Amino acid sequence: MEPGALLVCVGLLFFNSKRVSSAVCDVNIDPSRVVVRFGDPLTVNCSTTREDVLGAGWESSVSPVNEPDSKIAVWNVSSLTVWDAEPKCFINYNNEPRQCVKKLDLVIYKYPESVSLIAPDFMKIGVESTIMCQVLDVAPARYVSVKLYKGDEQLGSRSFTHDSTRFPVNESIPFPVTPTRTGNGAEYTCVAELQLGPEGPKPNPEKRSPPLKIPVVYKPSLLSAAEENVEVHEGGSIVLKCSADGNPAPTYEWKYPKADNVQEITKDGVSTVNITRASSSNARVYECHAKNTYGVAMKNITLNVSSDSAQWGRSHWTGIIGVVIVATSVIVFI
Repeated sequence: MEPGALLVCVGLLFFNSKRVSSAVCDVNIDPSRVVVRFGDPLTVNCSTTREDVLGAGWESSVSPVNEPDSKIAVWNVSSLTVWDAEPKCFINYNNEPRQCVKKLDLVIYKYPESVSLIAPDFMKIGVESTIMCQVLDVAPARYVSVKLYKGDEQLGSRSFTHDSTRFPVNESIPFPVTPTRTGNGAEYTCVAELQLGPEGPKPNPEKRSPPLKIPVVYKPSLLSAAEENVEVHEGGSIVLKCSADGNPAPTYEWKYPKADNVQEITKDGVSTVNITRASSSNARVYECHAKNTYGVAMKNITLNVSSDSAQWGRSHWTGIIGVVIVATSVIVFI
């Protein structure tokens, strides 16, 4: 090959390689993802490494930018107060492709205006109820996580990852709850958390509802055995006790033949029957009924009254039997 032809080939290769290197969309956005609170300022740079640049800029509904003969364009917003800014960096070139465009990954967020609980006036033990978490005026929905707590125990969680709405929204999230007896008096709290990723604020912004106590109602259950047998000496005194746990607090009713030496007293959730100068007429079954709106629990106490004569008789015969046994033993020995 002639030397001149060789030089022409090398030149063509260099020219073509330069054209190939230019035919690339080289748009660099820094930072590549921006998380900003609604109303806050932000600054984002856009640049290219290509040399055949005619200019650069930003397309946006707020603070658009156009920089002729520049490889760099800066989008600077003192206060971002629009939700649909959708900024795009564009760079124009002399060669193909003559324009390259890249969209900024922009997340504009807003704390919830309020977080509250909507719940029934009371819940019944073992019956499923619904507690509603209401989150108002929060954005964007896809980064919101809503959780329901009973004390420190998390009962449920809900997220909205498939919701692409950019504007503030209101969300009402139902959580099913089946209460137990121990849940009576517990505090429920709803927490709305914005999980904005590594570019977002740390810790994750959250807002809590005021705690809410929801009564749990249930029928009474006895705090002692349902059947008891007790004994008192004739002329003595005895106290029969009956107590139960229930919500609302149970009322008590005793069933037995009334007598002048028997008195009923209910105090601090315990009902008693006080018997003084006990006689055989007091020996019977005493029924205690603990009841509220949701049911009744019943306790039977059987009272036996032992007389002094009966006690003496038992002791007397026991002594005679003992003497007979001793005498018999002596005769056998002799």
